[in-house]
This record gives sequence, structure tokens and C-alpha cells, in this order.
Amino acid sequence: MKYAIFSLVTAMFLLQSATSFSQETKKTETITFWVNSVCGRCEQTIERAMDTKGVLTADYNLENQMLTVTYKTKNITETKLHELLNEVGYDTDKSKCTDEQYSRVHSCCKYREFEKH
Repeated sequence: MKYAIFSLVTAMFLLQSATSFSQETKKTETITFWVNSVCGRCEQTIERAMDTKGVLTADYNLENQMLTVTYKTKNITETKLHELLNEVGYDTDKSKCTDEQYSRVHSCCKYREFEKH
């Protein structure tokens, strides 16, 4: 009888530990935010910039200039997502790239100077 109770308690502890561990390691968040752009080439660059550890999905809607990203909060932060976009030359609703970073965008993608095309 003692063995059965011990086994039951042990099994419950292991199950609780496994559940807690899986919840911690699978914590994801989905956010949507604005990224300035003008064309399909921008869309490709923006989505490629999100191809990094911790990002599960990234989908940019060129029509409304909104990026939806699902990411693992353990691996990457929202701030880092904005920084990655700045590094490839794109302004977001939370951060603006430097002039040096902006110079990296293709000539047809100079969203600060041109209308959408």
C-alpha cells in the first residue's frame, strides 16, 4: 500500500513538473506593429530580417504596412525585433533607424523620399 501511494505521489509530481516545464519553454507571443515600406522588395527584406532564432512566424502586409510576428519570449524580445528591422534600414512604430542604417535599403525602397509604387 505504501508503495502504491508513493508511486502515485511521484507520478503526480513528475506530471506537474513536465507541465510547468513545457509551459515555460513554449511561451510565445504574437504582436503586430507598423513598419514603413514602399514595395514588394521591402516586404521580402522585412520578413527576412525576422528569420532569426526565436521567431516562429513573420508576415508583413504591405498594403497596411503591418508586421505580425510570433516569437518565443525566452529567445528574443520585442525590442530586439524592432532593432533587427532598424539594422536592415526600416523604421518601426517604436524605433527609427539611423541614417547609416537607412542607407542600406535598395534605391527603390527609399520610403522616406518616395511615394508608394
